[in-house]
Amino acid sequence: MTAQRYVCDILQSHVLPLIAWLLGAIFQQDKAHPHTARMSQDCYRHISTLPWPAQSPDFSPIEQIWNHSGRQVGQPTSWVELEACLQQLWNDMSHDIIWNVYASMPARISSC
Repeated sequence: MTAQRYVCDILQSHVLPLIAWLLGAIFQQDKAHPHTARMSQDCYRHISTLPWPAQSPDFSPIEQIWNHSGRQVGQPTSWVELEACLQQLWNDMSHDIIWNVYASMPARISSC
């Protein structure tokens, strides 16, 4: 994903309106290149962001979910098969898994 696409398709279209609606919300990003690009940083000036150490996937709930899904995805032979498999895994994922990842975040942050 390019920084321009990230800013236009994600930040401006979804994140910034949601953050404006959620008073006191703090945005978390993981220092991927599209997140650290100058045009992304310009968008972050208008919202509160969580200070974030580089290369720290343990702090990102979605990274934990990706890790869980990656262990189950198997060996897809095409992008179509990969997409279908990930969609099925997401649809079938227990809310307990998501809740456990969410509940583990304070301990993860505290340990840092």
